[in-house]
Amino acid sequence: MTLVTTSFSLQSSVELWLLQVESYPNESFGHFLGRFRRANCLSSAHLSAMLGQRSYVVSYWESPSRQRRPSPAQLQQLSQLTGVAISQLQLMWLSSDIPLHWPTRLCPDCYAEAPWHKLTWQRADQPHCAIHQRSLLSKCPRCYHAFQLPSYWAIGQCDRCQFPFAQMRFYQAAAAKSKAQGLI
Repeated sequence: MTLVTTSFSLQSSVELWLLQVESYPNESFGHFLGRFRRANCLSSAHLSAMLGQRSYVVSYWESPSRQRRPSPAQLQQLSQLTGVAISQLQLMWLSSDIPLHWPTRLCPDCYAEAPWHKLTWQRADQPHCAIHQRSLLSKCPRCYHAFQLPSYWAIGQCDRCQFPFAQMRFYQAAAAKSKAQGLI
C-alpha cells in the first residue's frame, strides 16, 4: 500500500465552495460584505475566522463609524475569498480624511433604481443626494426608527415596520409637497 500525499489547503478547498458576489458601482464596503456573507450563509464571526482574524474584525469593517479598514494582507485574503480585485475593494471605502455621517443614511430614489447602499450617502458633508437633490434619510419616515447597518440590508426595508426603502420616496415627496404648501 502506497501513501499518496497531496498539497491540500483548507482555505483553497473552502474557496471552491464559496459563492461569488458581484460588487456594484459606488457600493459601500459594509453592504458588499453583508451580501457576500448572506450568499454564503456566513456570520461576520465566521468570515473573520476564515480570514484568520478575531471574531469581531469583520463586524468592525461593516460599521463605517468604527473607521476600521482591512490591512493590505487582509485585503489580499478577502480578495481571494470573494473573487473581487483588491483595487475594487479599496474603492468601497471613502478616504480616511472624509468625515462620515452616523447613523446610516440612504436616498430612497437611488435605492429604487439600484438597490444597494451607496458609499457617498455616508459623507457627513453631503446631506442631500447629488442625483435627486433630496435630503438623505437616516430613519424610516413611517416609524422613525434609525436604519440598521447596510450589511444587514437583506431585503431593503425598515427592520422595524418592514416599510420598503424604495417606497420611502413617496413619503419624502409628500412631505416636500406639504412643506412647499406651508402645511409643515
